[in-house]
Amino acid sequence: MKYRYDEFTWPEIKEAVRQEKVVVLPVGTVEQHGPHLPLAVDNLTSGELSRRAVERVPEEAVLMPQVSYGFNEHHLDFPGTIAISHEHFVGFIVDIGRSLAHHGFRKLLVINGHGSNIPFLEVACRRICNTTPAIAAIAAWWNLAKPAIREIRESPKPGGMSHGCELETSVILHLRPDLVQMDKAVKDIHFQPSKFIWWDLEEGSPVRFMEHFSRMSKTGVIGDATLATEEKGRKVVEYTVDRLVELIREFRRRRIDPQVDHH
Repeated sequence: MKYRYDEFTWPEIKEAVRQEKVVVLPVGTVEQHGPHLPLAVDNLTSGELSRRAVERVPEEAVLMPQVSYGFNEHHLDFPGTIAISHEHFVGFIVDIGRSLAHHGFRKLLVINGHGSNIPFLEVACRRICNTTPAIAAIAAWWNLAKPAIREIRESPKPGGMSHGCELETSVILHLRPDLVQMDKAVKDIHFQPSKFIWWDLEEGSPVRFMEHFSRMSKTGVIGDATLATEEKGRKVVEYTVDRLVELIREFRRRRIDPQVDHH
């Protein structure tokens, strides 16, 4: 069964709308991930996890072409990063959502692969909810994977799993081992100690803060990539895909209750 949105014909899209399928939109970035990982990490994770999930439930979901660029100006001190302004990024996501709603789709799930996309994707999803008949939600893949992350984690807390770290390196070792240069993997945890501010994918700090990445990292990594293994990546990927399938199925069943104006 087809599941890639751009491989459908327009009558097939019309049928997918009639079947009330969830639209899954993976969003990533092109940015540095240290000396050992490719620029495509956030696209590989969000894109491949989304694909594997939708491939399992093609009767319930369709997979959109990936949005490959995101908000990452703070990484520009390292060569390779492509940064999109927040205005363009939010507007681009909203336009995708409005187009889908115009065609009749009512459920959009954004699967995110880059931490700094989150506040802007939240804004975009709220605008879609507030200005169209559709609903839109965002899930960062690592937030779905926390039990598996706790199981495989060896790096210190906080900061051992943040960027180009044990987690991301392990996942890419599983998805695309040909793109990982483990002989160049490093441990780089040099940000200032704080009771309130740190960066970690398993458990973020209570204060939201991001500055230029070169102020916090010498190599473009925050964490300990030397602890990564393919087996850890496999466990995280399998768990996350299972959770994504559950999320798609639940979101498809979610009611969209009538809006009530109480003026």
